Amino acid sequence: MSILAVLVPLLVCAPACTKTTGPDTNAPLLVAPHTISDLDDYAAARNAYALLSLDDGARPAARAKLRDYLIGYLDRALESDQLPQAVDALEQLSGLWVAAELRGLDPDPQLAAAAERVYAKVARAGDERPALLALGLTQAFSDPGGQASAQHNFTALHDWIGRTSEFGSDPSFDDHLDRLLEDVTAFFPSPFLVDQLARVYLERYRNAQRQGSFSSVSDPRVPFTGYLLARLYLRADDLDGAVAALDRIEADGPTEALRELIRDAANTDSRSPADLDQLTREFIPEPDNRLPDEIVNQAWGIVDNLAGRSLARFPDHPPAHLARGRALRARNYVEAAIIHYERALAGKTRATDREDLHQAWSELAQLYQFALEVRAESGSTDTVNMLERIEGFHDRAAHTWPQRPIEPGISLAWMSVAMAEFNAGHIERASELLQQTIALTPEPAALSLLGTIATRRGQLDDARTHLRRLDALAGGLSDQLDRYDWQITARMSLAEVEALAGDREASVSELREALSLLNTLLSYAGLADQLRAEFSLRRSRVFFYLGEIELAMSDVRDAQRLAPNRADAYTEPLIFTVLHAHLDEAAEIFAAALARDAGGAELGVYYSLWILDLAERLGQPAPALASDYLGRYAADETGEPWQRKLARHGLGQLSYVDLSQAASDTRERSEACFYEGLARWRDGRRAAGLELMTKVLEQQMMGDFEYQMAQIYLRWKELPKTARSAVF
Repeated sequence: MSILAVLVPLLVCAPACTKTTGPDTNAPLLVAPHTISDLDDYAAARNAYALLSLDDGARPAARAKLRDYLIGYLDRALESDQLPQAVDALEQLSGLWVAAELRGLDPDPQLAAAAERVYAKVARAGDERPALLALGLTQAFSDPGGQASAQHNFTALHDWIGRTSEFGSDPSFDDHLDRLLEDVTAFFPSPFLVDQLARVYLERYRNAQRQGSFSSVSDPRVPFTGYLLARLYLRADDLDGAVAALDRIEADGPTEALRELIRDAANTDSRSPADLDQLTREFIPEPDNRLPDEIVNQAWGIVDNLAGRSLARFPDHPPAHLARGRALRARNYVEAAIIHYERALAGKTRATDREDLHQAWSELAQLYQFALEVRAESGSTDTVNMLERIEGFHDRAAHTWPQRPIEPGISLAWMSVAMAEFNAGHIERASELLQQTIALTPEPAALSLLGTIATRRGQLDDARTHLRRLDALAGGLSDQLDRYDWQITARMSLAEVEALAGDREASVSELREALSLLNTLLSYAGLADQLRAEFSLRRSRVFFYLGEIELAMSDVRDAQRLAPNRADAYTEPLIFTVLHAHLDEAAEIFAAALARDAGGAELGVYYSLWILDLAERLGQPAPALASDYLGRYAADETGEPWQRKLARHGLGQLSYVDLSQAASDTRERSEACFYEGLARWRDGRRAAGLELMTKVLEQQMMGDFEYQMAQIYLRWKELPKTARSAVF
């Protein structure tokens, strides 16, 4: 997995220390960890670094730590032949210097050498963008000899692009090089790369001048050369350079107006940030813009530069804090962005006009929600603190905008934490938050989960109440897909409730209502593959419970074909077939899951344990595919420690005493009880097996496979040794 793929969530959940800036602000300060040993540490340190001003004495040391970690990460990626991860690390390295710091850099031989190693790999593969980024870093951080080599390689890359331009979609003009340079300089506007892009713009402009008319040239960007040059130099945080560049061309009215605006903003004698504010507003991308990514990235870089200039002179200026917060938000530095948004909203003057201010509050709500969800999903101990911050934020929002609710609202925050508490086995806390949610607004997901909790607890009347309310709420939803989605969920859950209540006829009736809805939904020819896979899986569950095994397996195969890497396309049908002792079907699903590596190696351990259990209780030989998988995983030192122990226990290589002693949390203790309970039950110690299954339920991990399977085995008081009929 690439560093960028994991960095976005890590940037908001890494365990950074915080402290408040004072009693009148809701913006904490982030403190970087003392050492950076993994991506969690890197994310925390990177967010804290994003808050350091250019004149902060801590900035060089903080950057050095980040640099050292990234170079090590890059080298490890290259050693393991993971080129995309190495390129991601290089891009992260390029962002450690803001534009103003790229002028007058000291040589950094280690960084230059790392960039050269990446260049050697990507150039050989013909990957032009990372090659250009690597050349830019090499040129910036090399000694004169290294710079000359990088410039030579740039010339070769330029020639290569020129030779291949005839294969472009429009051979009458080639903008590939300037697009590449715009893309790379958006992240790393070094003087060398800026000069190269300016030269491309000006050469085309001069060529058009020699032809006598801009309207006769085939490149539609030539008439906008002045604007492009201005953007380039503003991205390089060189306002004087932007004015000088515009002086070199014939300026039309809009270009001359932009020149004057830049000149005024560059005036450091001004006692007001108004000119900087005006220039900043010119470059903030509209939310629904359709600009190329490189232009949007460049624009946010310009906004960040201008906000930095303003904050250096006017540290408490709300518009500059909002602009910087939005730039950080665009780059996924969520924690740092939150701080600047809060400072903007806490300012003594308004950060922007009233309509945009409401938008800013909504953006901050989104940032808080994202930060909370990542914390909750990772089990972070900071989840409670973040929820308290969000509750305070929404209290302020309701006071500020009493007639215009801010979205996402507090109910979604409560729902997110409730889901995390449910998954962690904290059922009482989850229920409290869900009740708070539906008291404020009847969220379908909250009603569904309350129904699940009541069903698991055997509180069937409460479950019916929640699920019938969900069905009624779903019937009034305007979005047709949402309406079907929640109606199907309600009907399938009610079928389980009625089965548990002993009313088989009512249960079958609910299943057939769900089946009718699913058939209607799946008959839509335009249903997207992912949605078709989702609802095919749900229909397979209905067919399984109705005893239509072949129809169910047909839907399972369709879902796996449409979404081959979707874990629940294997997990859910495998659980049913194992529970109900359908060995042939379970073996087919298991083999398909391992062939696709669906859900990852760890999930394969659980699949293997289930299949081995089923085969043994049916008196069948242990499937070699399952036992071999457990053997390989148990011996793999890179595997997850707990799953390796489960594999060894499943193979008879680790005792229950040793397994239970190794369990470090509630989930692991629950799993130890479950798999040992199966083993004891299978070998004739039924009472001991029942006792351990009861202990599984006592852990209250209601969202885990083991809890659901243990509850069903306890209800049946047997481990089926022949195919068992459903309903439920």
